[in-house]
Amino acid sequence: MSTPSSPSETALASLRSLRQSRRFLPDPIARDDLEKLLEVARWTGSAKNTQPWHLVVVTDQETNGALAGMGAFAGFLAGVAASIVVAVRGDGRSVAYDDGRLQERVMLAASHLGIGSGTAWFSTAENRQQVRDLLGMPADLEPWSAIGLGYTDTSQEQASPQLSGRKPLAEIVSWGRYGAQPSA
Repeated sequence: MSTPSSPSETALASLRSLRQSRRFLPDPIARDDLEKLLEVARWTGSAKNTQPWHLVVVTDQETNGALAGMGAFAGFLAGVAASIVVAVRGDGRSVAYDDGRLQERVMLAASHLGIGSGTAWFSTAENRQQVRDLLGMPADLEPWSAIGLGYTDTSQEQASPQLSGRKPLAEIVSWGRYGAQPSA
């Protein structure tokens, strides 16, 4: 990969390089950096600007350890320095879209601050109720996910080797009509 030569190429390279972190160093994250991430979250767009979320920042190791047991895709939260639990009001596709959009923005911002991140999911109604109970959330909030944060432990494997890499564009993109490729 060549070195980016313009600000836009640098930004695109940054977007392409974002990866989930799953293993972290024990170092805490400065409150100032957490507040910067929360400002990015606050300014994230949402369907009709409803801003349907409430964010719970968890820096307590024991609480993050408990969250790690609340879903098949949350285990890595046991090793994070902090997590941001994203709870949303409402249902339907726009809420799922808003949740994902907020997570991705925070993860990109964390990357720019040198902080690793990953997405945890509380996939069942039982898991979400456990999260609500643990964090004292009202019943009208659905805690679908959490963003785990910390300084990535680069000495450890972050993802399964069989899941690394990307499919070629020709395998995932059509032009004008499904299955069509551009003419040369």
